[in-house]
Amino acid sequence: MNERWLEISVTVDPEVAEAVSEVFNRLNPTPDGRSSAIVEVRGFDPVHGRDALHAVVRTYVPDTPEGRERLRRLEVALGHLNAIRPVPEPRVRVIHADDWTEAWKRHYKPMRISDRCWVVPAWLPVPPLGEGEIAIRLEPGMAFGTGLHPSTRLALRLLERADPAGKRVLDVGTGSGILAVAAALLGAREVVATDVDPVAVDAARDNVRRNRVESVVRVVEGALPTAASPFDIVVVNILAPVIIALLDQGLWERVRPGGVLILSGIVAPQETEVILAVGGRGGTQVDRIQEEDWVGLAFRRPE
Repeated sequence: MNERWLEISVTVDPEVAEAVSEVFNRLNPTPDGRSSAIVEVRGFDPVHGRDALHAVVRTYVPDTPEGRERLRRLEVALGHLNAIRPVPEPRVRVIHADDWTEAWKRHYKPMRISDRCWVVPAWLPVPPLGEGEIAIRLEPGMAFGTGLHPSTRLALRLLERADPAGKRVLDVGTGSGILAVAAALLGAREVVATDVDPVAVDAARDNVRRNRVESVVRVVEGALPTAASPFDIVVVNILAPVIIALLDQGLWERVRPGGVLILSGIVAPQETEVILAVGGRGGTQVDRIQEEDWVGLAFRRPE
């Protein structure tokens, strides 16, 4: 094994970390298909209202001509991303490791992302949990939704408040499956998770198995489930224009009378548009949370 590797790291706002991770995973895939992006979050404390001070996203390439070419492509892609969100130039350093495939794991640690939910890397032991807390085991970076983005945390907090215990839950646009797994671990009796991306569907199914909730959670490919009776709780963590399009495609009808629709992924300037779209269908707003520029909303469908 080549003993010289290049560590490429970028320090960004946590909101941008998932976008940087996607660039690293897409342009620097590992031979065994694992995520190559490593995210270290520092200063995270959602319970007391203090967000992460910053996130360090790392990846590793061999110090070879091919590895140097990957580095060049990564630098170009990060430059394009910087045109949308602030991304500094990557820091590159040569490292020597006897087993670099294990060395990267030391940057991960269990992370509390809401009042009751912890995200725990799959290879680490679960930390001592308080009463009512749950641990969601994930392979970091497998797909969108590792709990780092504010919209995911907002959706989780609203899901906790809606109390899924004993209820049927629909998770639309499941990504990594984090919300579906959380609903199951919080006591839901049945969870259906959907996604139009087959890669996300595979990742979600892996995480469902990893958390041993196969008997509760079913992951299907597509936008909305067909021929399904309405759900007690429907949660959607997608951008506002997609939410409004889904409402036109029957999303509201997937909520049973008296049930709750949880919406996240909404930037503050688009909040009113979403409220009007749901209100026009008879929905009553029952909850709202904001973190930075992101808003999470909950609506109740009339009996």
